Amino acid sequence: MVALTAAGRELIDRAFTEHMRNERRLLDYLTPQDATQLESLLSGWLAYFETPQRTPTRT
Repeated sequence: MVALTAAGRELIDRAFTEHMRNERRLLDYLTPQDATQLESLLSGWLAYFETPQRTPTRT
């Protein structure tokens, strides 16, 4: 079994908080329409990679 120490958990919490802050900063530059389009694109991409038996299709 592997577990994080208290210091390790604190480090992960700080890194995750900073990562989320940076992601929000990047997304704040998108218009609402661009954000919707990005969400659609990423959702489709994620669905593809979550289903390993799929074969790539290009349009």
